[in-house]
Amino acid sequence: MNKSCEEVLAKSQQLRLLGLEDYSLNIFNYLNTNHQINFLKIYIKKQNDIENLFDNSQKNENYLFNTLKFKQNSEYEVIFSLLSTTQKEFEDIKNRLNFIKLALEIFSQSLFSKYLEKVIEDISIIDSLTGNYNRHYLYHYIEPLFSLSNRKQEKIAFLRISIDHFKAVIDEFNYKIGDKVIKVLSKTIKSSIRDSDTVIRMTNDGHLIILPNIVNSDNAVLVANKLIDKFSKEKIIVNEDTKQTLMKTICAGITIYPDDGVDIDTIIRKSDIALYEAKNMGRSKVFVFNEEETNKVELF
Repeated sequence: MNKSCEEVLAKSQQLRLLGLEDYSLNIFNYLNTNHQINFLKIYIKKQNDIENLFDNSQKNENYLFNTLKFKQNSEYEVIFSLLSTTQKEFEDIKNRLNFIKLALEIFSQSLFSKYLEKVIEDISIIDSLTGNYNRHYLYHYIEPLFSLSNRKQEKIAFLRISIDHFKAVIDEFNYKIGDKVIKVLSKTIKSSIRDSDTVIRMTNDGHLIILPNIVNSDNAVLVANKLIDKFSKEKIIVNEDTKQTLMKTICAGITIYPDDGVDIDTIIRKSDIALYEAKNMGRSKVFVFNEEETNKVELF
């Protein structure tokens, strides 16, 4: 093994604890320092799908490309595009391409491993039916959010949303229709909240919406009523022949951090209690957790 390969392997080992984005950036830094590469694009290609991992090119700039591809398995390949702004720069890179290729072949293997780690991590925190985060993500996400809220002295609202009489939908129709209802609810929620808000699928038909930086529970009640109204107007066809549509409604239970609890388990428990109270009132209801009104309610 020549000295250049040994240096690249050593560099790759140094970077092994970095995340995917930082690892990609450090590949560029290595190429920039050792091979005078000023602009770089890195892609992961899976058959016909291409995901961009790194791109520091400038818009409206015409580039010449030296491209290197490294097949990782039967499905994936890592692609590096070395961009040049002049013909001379392009030729200089081309003349050094064999040396660059040795380095990038080593980096591509580690980069691909990082990519797979991220894919596996995403799968573990993403609900496959709705594309929302799942309960596993909540416990990774919530502590930093609580810390930020405490520093800024802001409140966070938690909306526990559930479909009314969802079991009856399953019993009367089937799980396919049930999934359809859940997807429509998820889409309705996503189109009704801010970019800073987060949606978690907690149970089969239940979602938790996290609204940071609110003034009081009135803000959350407005969001809940907006969702209730919007979801009730969505048409879900349960019989393609007769065009029969399903009547569906939701209820919402609301808690506020830190007023109703300072840890996520307490917040979830009280959100469930508030949702239980809302459902006891009928369809399309909202209930804001109140210690005095709910002190006799025990769910677990």
